[in-house]
Amino acid sequence: MNPAEFIPLAEKEGMIGQVTDYVIDNVFRDLGAYLATHADRYVSINLSASDFHTSRLIARTNQKTEQYAVRPQQIKFEVTEHAFLDVDKMTPIILAFRQAGYEVAIDDFGIGYSNLHNLKSLNVDILKIDKSFVETLTTHKTSHLIAEHIIELAHSLGLKTIAEGVETEEQVNWLRKRGVRYCQGWFFAKAMPPQVFMQWMEQLPARELTRG
Repeated sequence: MNPAEFIPLAEKEGMIGQVTDYVIDNVFRDLGAYLATHADRYVSINLSASDFHTSRLIARTNQKTEQYAVRPQQIKFEVTEHAFLDVDKMTPIILAFRQAGYEVAIDDFGIGYSNLHNLKSLNVDILKIDKSFVETLTTHKTSHLIAEHIIELAHSLGLKTIAEGVETEEQVNWLRKRGVRYCQGWFFAKAMPPQVFMQWMEQLPARELTRG
């Protein structure tokens, strides 16, 4: 089942907290030891907007980072743009996450209703450019202009920028030229099980050197 189907259902039935706990437990079970021995690696966890509003999430994640000796900086939380519409409500929540050492990312940025004032007030760490702009940024003028605007906006606020849905070398080159240091997408790899991912990461430097 697609997350777009079961997440709204879990929220409606009051079960989203259980879903989030399951995700966090599995992230640390599968990758906790790996993260503890690779301080330069991190994992991003996607959150439901309704669950992000609860303070219990920080306590649970703190418990896991201590249990597995993982640094808080190695855990990022991603929430879609529409969750940040209520700036007054979200600002102290974001502050609490950041004070605990966790970075917060606005996921799928560009398709919601955020504006410059709200973005500055929220004080998040990362903007993720929605893949709908990335996939056509080299062929569609509107996507090109929107992506450039988002990148300039992020740089002006001192935010990290991650481009989603990168599938071609042309897209990578376009993004690099505009100062985007982080990309994700099938150009690099498709989704894979944790054990395969860890092996893939260990081979990554050699592949990058070979790619030149």
